[in-house]
Amino acid sequence: MSKLKLLLAFAAISLLPVKGMAIEGMWLPLLINQNLEEMQKMGLTLSAEDLYSPYPDSVSLNDGIVRFGRGCTGFFISPEGLLITNHHCGLGQIQQHSTVENDYLTNGFWAQNRSDELPNPGLTVTLLVRMEDVTHKIVPQLSDTLTEQERTKAVMRISSEIAANANPYGKYEVQVLPLFNGNKYVLYVNQVFSDVRLVGAPPNSIGKFGGDEDNWMWPRHTGDFALFRVYANANNEPAGFSPDNQPYRPAHFFPVANRGVQENEFTMVYGYPGRTTQYLTSYAVEFIKTNRNPIAIDLRTRILEIYNQDMAASDRVRIQYTAKRARVSNTWKRWQGENRGLLSLQAVNRKRQSENSFQNWANLPGNEEFRNLMQGFGQTYQQLIPYRHAANLYNEAGRGVEVVRFAQGFEELIRLSRDPNTPEATLQSIVNRLKEQARAFFRDYNPDTDRRVLEVLLERYLELAVEPLIPSVLREVQRRHGNDLHRYAQRLFENSIFVSENKTMELLEGFRPADIRRIERDPAWQLAYGLLQFNNEQLRPFEQRYEARLDSLYRIYIAGLKIKYHDMKFYPDANGTLRITYGRVEGTYPRDAMAFLHKSTSDGILEKALNPYIPDYQISDRLEQLLETRNFGQYEYEGDLIVNFIASNHTTGGNSGSPVIDARGAFIGINFDRTWESTMSDIIYDVDICRNISVSSQFILWVIEKYAGMRHLINEMVVIN
Repeated sequence: MSKLKLLLAFAAISLLPVKGMAIEGMWLPLLINQNLEEMQKMGLTLSAEDLYSPYPDSVSLNDGIVRFGRGCTGFFISPEGLLITNHHCGLGQIQQHSTVENDYLTNGFWAQNRSDELPNPGLTVTLLVRMEDVTHKIVPQLSDTLTEQERTKAVMRISSEIAANANPYGKYEVQVLPLFNGNKYVLYVNQVFSDVRLVGAPPNSIGKFGGDEDNWMWPRHTGDFALFRVYANANNEPAGFSPDNQPYRPAHFFPVANRGVQENEFTMVYGYPGRTTQYLTSYAVEFIKTNRNPIAIDLRTRILEIYNQDMAASDRVRIQYTAKRARVSNTWKRWQGENRGLLSLQAVNRKRQSENSFQNWANLPGNEEFRNLMQGFGQTYQQLIPYRHAANLYNEAGRGVEVVRFAQGFEELIRLSRDPNTPEATLQSIVNRLKEQARAFFRDYNPDTDRRVLEVLLERYLELAVEPLIPSVLREVQRRHGNDLHRYAQRLFENSIFVSENKTMELLEGFRPADIRRIERDPAWQLAYGLLQFNNEQLRPFEQRYEARLDSLYRIYIAGLKIKYHDMKFYPDANGTLRITYGRVEGTYPRDAMAFLHKSTSDGILEKALNPYIPDYQISDRLEQLLETRNFGQYEYEGDLIVNFIASNHTTGGNSGSPVIDARGAFIGINFDRTWESTMSDIIYDVDICRNISVSSQFILWVIEKYAGMRHLINEMVVIN
């Protein structure tokens, strides 16, 4: 169906709620036809080709959806390249444009015309051109006699050939990715746009309303959206930033629904979910529940305590650390909810019951190939888990220190500087890249904050590390300083190049290979390199060995599950590629004596704002006045202004910013979160409990017009009832 036909169809389709059922799964658009009958029974009025068309000259919904940056989704809502995503997805860009004098985080930002739109160097959006199942080009070339390492090399070689053939002129970003642990392979051809400009963002009191207090919670009252515009060259193709660029003309953009969401209506989320692990065995889930999550939560709690104290004491630090704190806090709270869900669902026991059933089936004649799988999983995880524990500490405690991450970025420069055959041009290219990274790093860096983080994280690292997997650099720190990590941290920050922008830039401006001796004597480099060396030499080689074994086991396991449950439709785990998930707008009963309604309204904002003890609930006088006088205009629905709603779409990280689409293909909301009870859905999904949270399109329209006074942006859109 063309875009014109889609728009014409909107007026003819009734919007009666259709009673359906919650559906688990993140489905490939390429294969969505297998789900179409079920989706249409739930209310969908579109065809499979409307959702995704493999034909090059046709237009489908995916032509309006992009991967925003590296970890979110966005989508077009006008024919002039106007793009919407979550406020938290654009938070880094909003922060970069903010100063104490022009605090866009607190006050919001709205471009009054195109010339006011703000460029964002380094930000990209990625648009899918096409996807193709290439399993038949790869799997037949893989002999059963190959070792896992040989198989991996063969897959990489064949995939590279397929990708090169799909991109003869080098215009696209092309990759071949495995699904079902290597039982299927799909080619992705993408366009990458790098001229992306900030158009509008509400203040934190709307875009982040509720903050950490409400994160992962329901009810929510958050206007989590921001507007950008994608620019292209005269041929409507990707191009670097230029004042001569024109707004990109997308093949499809989403009409915006100005209507209230209705309970039980069909809804679909179309976006780029990050990672899920639905096929994990009980051994892995047990480790996550009892080791990985509790330790990571503990370490991030300590980081957040320091961030909170320093941000409260300084506006400069508050602006510098807003995005960092959000990243740390978001996962910290998600892991807590995930553990809670895994416990309440008895996930480990459920996995074990499923594995016992599989084993009983594998013991039957004819299933010999699968007979020893469970034993293999048990043995491999027993060997792997000590390394997983050590890797968790390295990533959360070691690399949780900013200067450690920054200094580790110099490893390539030092390594290549030692090689007399390294061309000078290569070294200069690395130096130029490090200069850019240093400018970005120090713009949002406070050494005193990082020093305090280093003290508490290294202390905890030493408490939790288990022999023989304790980094020798930490043993040396302990030998020299005992338990006085405060003294160690002070000396490191007093003497390191890498905590000073001036010293770092001075080093890079006149860099010569002889300068590596100066770096090697630096205390921050010694800590950073010692940890990096430990990871590269004592952790990763062993992790990779056991993970390769697990890859083989999971590939066979999933193949066996498909045989055992041959009447079931299987979906691959999310891997950062475009997926469709569908369900309906509906509440839930997550715990005993607790009911979640399907929507929240502006009354809840005013109720929360009455609490003077929670800073995340503070709102501006203007917002308070508009809501108290119920100045909702044409965005009112049954006397209310709907702010957020929940639905039974199976989502995860990366789905942030995804369009929530109704039965007609119209944009009714933007996905931004899950309920706390749903966070275990990356590992195990429960149709009765799991709910995603979205901002109502009506509330977005209201904020743009009534709060921000940006009617010209509404005029760009196609707004329908």
